[in-house]
Amino acid sequence: MNSFFKEFNPVGKEEWIEKIHADLKGKDPSLLDHHDTIEELDFSCVYHVSDQTKHETPGGFPFTRGLKTKLNDWKNTAFVQVMDEKEANSKILHFLMSGADGLWIVAKKENINWKVVLNEVQLEHIDAQFSVNSIKDVEAIQEIASYTSNSVHFNFDFLANNDFKLSDFVSIYKSNQQRFALVNGFGIQQSGGTTWQEVGFCLNAGHEYLVQLMDEGLSIDEASACIGFHIGIGSNYFYEIAKIRSLRALWAKIIQAYSPEHKCSHNCSITAVIGHTNKSLSDPHTNLLRQTTEIMSALCAGVENIVTLPHDLYSDQGITEISERMAINIPLVLKEESYFDKVIDPLGGSYTLETLTDMIGQKSWKQFQSLEGSGGLFNIGTLDTFKGEIRSKRSLREKAFLAGELLLIGINNYSNPEPVLSNWLTIPTYLGMDALNYERIAKTISA
Repeated sequence: MNSFFKEFNPVGKEEWIEKIHADLKGKDPSLLDHHDTIEELDFSCVYHVSDQTKHETPGGFPFTRGLKTKLNDWKNTAFVQVMDEKEANSKILHFLMSGADGLWIVAKKENINWKVVLNEVQLEHIDAQFSVNSIKDVEAIQEIASYTSNSVHFNFDFLANNDFKLSDFVSIYKSNQQRFALVNGFGIQQSGGTTWQEVGFCLNAGHEYLVQLMDEGLSIDEASACIGFHIGIGSNYFYEIAKIRSLRALWAKIIQAYSPEHKCSHNCSITAVIGHTNKSLSDPHTNLLRQTTEIMSALCAGVENIVTLPHDLYSDQGITEISERMAINIPLVLKEESYFDKVIDPLGGSYTLETLTDMIGQKSWKQFQSLEGSGGLFNIGTLDTFKGEIRSKRSLREKAFLAGELLLIGINNYSNPEPVLSNWLTIPTYLGMDALNYERIAKTISA
């Protein structure tokens, strides 16, 4: 391959730009410049090899390209809510037989009989996450999974839930590290936040967890193993890839400051969650395209888990069989037929993507420093100020949508001539911030 490229003379940046301008045939060259007023990002669509100063490889610090060095594998994670134990168990077994190899099980009631829920579920072969209501639930699940505890994890968001304290869990996890402290970037993304607000939030919340865990006697290696990240995936393909790469590199930078003994401690375990901001109930088939491209961006960024929430999870008509099946099948097709698991960080080295990664990373780090300097997100004043900034960005997104600057097929452009008659239920808030959903806005305006 190297000798092949020697057959061609290198092209300088000025010569390259001159050729591009000629190909524009009189059109304004500024068309190649992108100005995103909401994300506050200004970049060109054209970069040259001379613009790049880094030549990173997968598996090397700062792990922008991830810690994976052999395959870009991930867990296809099914989302299951437990309202009835037998029904939940039936769904779990069905999903596992249909191609899922991961689970996110969410308790929707108290006093769950976990033996019924997990009956015949072979947890040793599955990466399982549990969002539960009590330490009693944790103990019951730990007892069932005692033979394979390293594949069982919990999602406790101590920032959003004041009923629990992180110190309550130290005795459980000091000797056997499992993820239990959740950093919920997904909630920020679904509330309308920018890429760098989401990453800055994750860095600060994750760092707060690290400090608290180390104060309780855990080493940096033990503490880092207890933290997991949920990241929301939006519709801007390259932004989402760059966002995850930035998060990975900046988290490794934070971990490195505490001199870990093990390389794997630099890794932030990322679960990418495909949510509902741009999904349509009236035109359901468009969701397959949106979910596919969003999953693709997460996979190109090298996440560890993919959770595709059914597009009608919050429909008043309930979840359909087709939406559940597609939530499992799309990642499966991308692995088994499109081979997204074979190439690590396939867009690494793309001049534009690397530039976007740096830009989002710089803004994310400034956001992190700002939060740290004002007391961190566990400080009520700091949190309230940050939520105000998120709401401001959400407002800008709504205005762009209503002005027609953001076009969504089936929502505010090319409406479905035979719309599905269903309405959105209330989508859960995060930290008191309403979830952003463009179709609800459109229906409110039309009404």
